[in-house]
Amino acid sequence: MKIVVDENMPHAVELFAEFGEVIPLPGRQMQARDLLDADVLLVRSVTRVNGDLLATSPKLGFVGTATIGTDHVDNALLASRNIPFFSAPGCNKYSVGDYVLSALLVLAERYELDLSAMTLAVIGAGNTGECVAGKAEALGMRVLRCDPPRARDNP
Repeated sequence: MKIVVDENMPHAVELFAEFGEVIPLPGRQMQARDLLDADVLLVRSVTRVNGDLLATSPKLGFVGTATIGTDHVDNALLASRNIPFFSAPGCNKYSVGDYVLSALLVLAERYELDLSAMTLAVIGAGNTGECVAGKAEALGMRVLRCDPPRARDNP
């Protein structure tokens, strides 16, 4: 099995080597010729997975992205070719939550702030936003969530 991965996916070679030959390539420069005999394609958001990229990849049987977003992937094309696709929603939620938490604690110490008397606005209440909100609430903060798409979908 030939697995083409974005070279900026940490530890991808080590993680997938037992399943086949892992070919790390620059995600921004991947081209159709790189996928001629690829069975698996693993990308990040910098790689446009579209008809141009997949023009000469008859063996391709799986596409995955190490991102939550999927706007860089032509899902309809993959579906028409019966190629399964998976993204990674929530993949960085703990890192972002921990970063925001540490930034809040540094600011509280530096400026002698009482975080439990403050309000935090979280824009986007998906996986990452909810993780951040939960950590802020654990500090006793009041949290306001703003997520227009979610509000529109759940009136």
